[in-house]
Amino acid sequence: MGILTRATKNLSRRKTRALIVIVALSLALTMLIILPSSINAREAMTRQVFDDLISTYGSLNGTINLSATEIQCSYPISFSPSNVFSSNGYIQQPLMNESLYNNITSIPDVTNVIPILNVLNTATRSYQIYGIPLDNASLSKIPSLLPSNITEGRNLQVGDRGVVVLDEETAKNFSVSVGGTFTISGRNFTVVGINNDPGGLVASMSLADAQAITNATGQASLYTVFVDNIDNVNTVASRISNLDPNLQVSSGVSELDAAEPLQSQMTSLVQSAQNNLSQIQDTGLTEISIVVVADAVIVLFVMLYSVRERTREIGTLKAMGAGNITILGQFMIEAVILSLVAAFVAIAVGVIALPTLSSLLLPTPVQTGVTVGWNSNGTMILSKTIYGRMPFLGNGSNVISVPITPEIAMIGLVAAVLLGALGSLYPALKAATTRPAEAMRYE
Repeated sequence: MGILTRATKNLSRRKTRALIVIVALSLALTMLIILPSSINAREAMTRQVFDDLISTYGSLNGTINLSATEIQCSYPISFSPSNVFSSNGYIQQPLMNESLYNNITSIPDVTNVIPILNVLNTATRSYQIYGIPLDNASLSKIPSLLPSNITEGRNLQVGDRGVVVLDEETAKNFSVSVGGTFTISGRNFTVVGINNDPGGLVASMSLADAQAITNATGQASLYTVFVDNIDNVNTVASRISNLDPNLQVSSGVSELDAAEPLQSQMTSLVQSAQNNLSQIQDTGLTEISIVVVADAVIVLFVMLYSVRERTREIGTLKAMGAGNITILGQFMIEAVILSLVAAFVAIAVGVIALPTLSSLLLPTPVQTGVTVGWNSNGTMILSKTIYGRMPFLGNGSNVISVPITPEIAMIGLVAAVLLGALGSLYPALKAATTRPAEAMRYE
């Protein structure tokens, strides 16, 4: 009778014990199978948030440093009930003229003045017109002038004329796509890009085009002024205010104090994400180590008990000529079979219960990041961003769904074989080295 056949028959004769061992091993192997993939999924989600936080932190610091030498000036927005857009009238943006631009440019210590034209929607136009200077000097100074979140086509480029980037809603309302023609005030523009910027319904184009179609040649709704040194910002801001008392002038220096809490908040978020990543890794490795040891110990004690229980049987086999290798192999094969059956049960349980079990075993990953935004008054704010959307269970708790791939299942089977062999090695060696005479006298 072969070793495999004897091992199988021995297990079948002890069905209750084998079933109990399989249940215990399957619980341990279930955790061993689900933990690596769950750890990887949580690490990937947390690392995405962490990397984006680092990027946002750098962007925030860069924006703050740039803002330190930046001044913005515009006329206050006015309300015009005479031009009825609704029952309450509509809002207008007063424009600044070219002479004011020239006067600001001539102020000592001013290095650059970037005009922006933002013409709000009217009763006959549902979207805003946003015009920016498409030259290297302006875009290299403030890249954020360009529309963001391009979903189709391309963004505006240096030297562009006669082209426009539309928001998704406006493109949909006018049934136009990238490469199509969009008409504004009787002038045709080629749509080169579509974006989903949350800024509203906007048609973005070059400053010259925006001025031409709105009859605002040489005018702008906002001037962004850059000063050569932070020490000169307040002086320049004061001189700009003296040019026209009606101007609203705000400097980046005044925002530095307000930005410090944002930097502190960003530092705290980055540290929290780093700690969460370390906690996931440490907890996962600890749990995997415990499971591996528990699995091996279960096999060890079960097989030790089996060797003790079957001592006379071992003596009989050896008296009949069974060699040490045969006895060793029989007990190790029994342990491996038990572990393999438990592994298949563990894989089935993992497929069904992996999301729930992984949420119970591991820390919840960081999912909330931030992006730099702006209040209506021009001050910077941090807006929450949710990463790695997770499905909901019936009880409403967030869980991460991680599939058990064939690779993970194979690793679980291999681990089961190795742990079964390792755990049974000592008991099997003890059985193989038992002398027949001693075994036959055992009660």
